[in-house]
Amino acid sequence: MSYAIARQPIYDRENNVVAYEVFLRRKDKPEEYPKEVEFSKAAYLITDIITELGFERVAEGKKLVINFALETVLNKTIDILPFEKVIFNLNPPEVPLGEILYKKIVERLKEIVKEGGEILLNEKLYTGKYKDIFNLANTVEFTVQNVSKDKVNTLHSYKKKVMVKRVESKEDYEKSYELGVDYFEGVYLASPELIQEIELAPFLKLTLLRLMSALSASKSLKDVAEIISSDVGMTVRFLQFVNSAYFARRKKIEDVSHAVAYLGLENIKKFLLLLALNDFVKIDKPELWKKSLIRAHIAEELVKTRYPELAEKAFLTGLFSLLDKILGVDIPSFLRELNIDDDIIKAFTGENKPLADILRIATELEEALSQGDEKLEEVAEKLSEKLGIPAIELVIIAKDAEKKAEAVLKI
Repeated sequence: MSYAIARQPIYDRENNVVAYEVFLRRKDKPEEYPKEVEFSKAAYLITDIITELGFERVAEGKKLVINFALETVLNKTIDILPFEKVIFNLNPPEVPLGEILYKKIVERLKEIVKEGGEILLNEKLYTGKYKDIFNLANTVEFTVQNVSKDKVNTLHSYKKKVMVKRVESKEDYEKSYELGVDYFEGVYLASPELIQEIELAPFLKLTLLRLMSALSASKSLKDVAEIISSDVGMTVRFLQFVNSAYFARRKKIEDVSHAVAYLGLENIKKFLLLLALNDFVKIDKPELWKKSLIRAHIAEELVKTRYPELAEKAFLTGLFSLLDKILGVDIPSFLRELNIDDDIIKAFTGENKPLADILRIATELEEALSQGDEKLEEVAEKLSEKLGIPAIELVIIAKDAEKKAEAVLKI
């Protein structure tokens, strides 16, 4: 799946371009937002595309306006942006915000402002409920239909600027101008222009790198819990993961710290990888992601009894085994870019024979599994003689791997 990035200029009262708002668009229909991408995820895709292209190439000396659902500002992936050159267009949250979470968002916004970032407040947040955020805002935006002289005057009295969007006619512009609006955006002034198409693969690389780097930099389970808790979306997915059929728990876990302690670092590493990959399962080639997950779980179980130290590497080898078909990449080269352990890379070049053999066996079992019980039992019998593992045990390993994969893909 490919996406495009587009930008639309924002003008001041003297008709000067003061900033560009950046949008995510479909490759095949550049005028449309890709409906398969949740609004909260669009900001991260846009951030990665801007990073890939270079900020200045997109901004051309202006500031960039990027839309964020309120809770998504807590995600540390946006730290890669030069805050002093970004206007954070805050939109209503997509998840319920409790008092603690709201306070964290306010503190985060204070940090952003301290580092030079500007806050553009969507009109739906222009209420007493979000007073703390309003105080941090530079500008409030309205649609042409909802702006009024009273609102403009009130905001100016608080030393806030006013922006109108969806200026679609001369009448819209003249009405807004007469009301004293400071900034204008809409197709009457200029339509969005396509900047660049980009494949999903670069986003996947950056996501994996950041998640893995964040985990490797942590020195304790407490640090890991804090990283996860800092992102609403990740917290929700993490608790879904730990309470899913994957672990078949009797008692539900509702606390991130408890969940982290329960899982341990190795399982959390898997979760982060699965989370990153699972974002793409919903978009493209889910059958191949499922096959990869099955191979990963089979490979992990095969080495647990004799070579437990290889369990994690065996899992990752299986997980990455179909990236060439999913993303159209050369697997060893792609994994080198991800800074993946060299032993895993060598499994794909044939230099690491033990892992290469495990992957071959896991692949045989996974492919047999997809052809039905009779084929699986036949392949298990053949492999049993070579491995010295009872055929029934190999069948159980394969079927359990399928159940685990299906449980993860439902999260």
